Amino acid sequence: MSDQADMTSTSGPAPPAGASTPDGRLLPTNRLEAFSDGVFAIAITLLVLELHVPAPDEPLAAALTSEWPAYLGYFVSFAFIGGSWVAHNDLTRLIKAADAAFLRLNLLFLLFVSLLPFSTSLMATHLGDTGERLAVVLFGLNLTLAALMIDVLLGHAVRTEGLADDAVDEEELRQFEKQRRAALISQAVATAGAMLLPKVAVVAFLVVSVVFLVAPLLRAYRRRRRSSRGR
Repeated sequence: MSDQADMTSTSGPAPPAGASTPDGRLLPTNRLEAFSDGVFAIAITLLVLELHVPAPDEPLAAALTSEWPAYLGYFVSFAFIGGSWVAHNDLTRLIKAADAAFLRLNLLFLLFVSLLPFSTSLMATHLGDTGERLAVVLFGLNLTLAALMIDVLLGHAVRTEGLADDAVDEEELRQFEKQRRAALISQAVATAGAMLLPKVAVVAFLVVSVVFLVAPLLRAYRRRRRSSRGR
């Protein structure tokens, strides 16, 4: 008995449930969510800092009109980051834990999110000059890679035992996968189109981001309409 007690005392207390180390145990998602939310908040704040207030000696209407590429870039990236935050929130709701690989994939996703203020400013600065094609393609690649990482994170969570929440409905998971795949393909197609029609591609980026941001609201509205008619 004394030998057993000595072995227990030297081995230390058992790790708490949900704790993780590189040996494969799982981590809770609270710190991952907090860190990710902080990156989203900073990135979306940096976007507005790129919008310049006209000087007092400038004609206000003309100065505001000349800044249209910056406003367009702001709305595109705001809608995209907002939609990505919603998708990331939905993703973390569908999982109960994270592993070491998920954390690192999430960091890679946040890398592309945090680059958006730079790529947005680059695109807005060169929209209309000789460098617009390259600037818009780089902006589109940034959007596409961020969308890709959401898809990669979801795939990893689904394939890895112990990450997905047991209470998650299979149909809900399939619908989420379908939405994210469609968003990724749409961004990739718009990015490819930027090599021919850069300005049209930027508008397409905006449309894609807004559609995937608003679509769940429209589906919820239709469900309420159908349920009210059935009463």
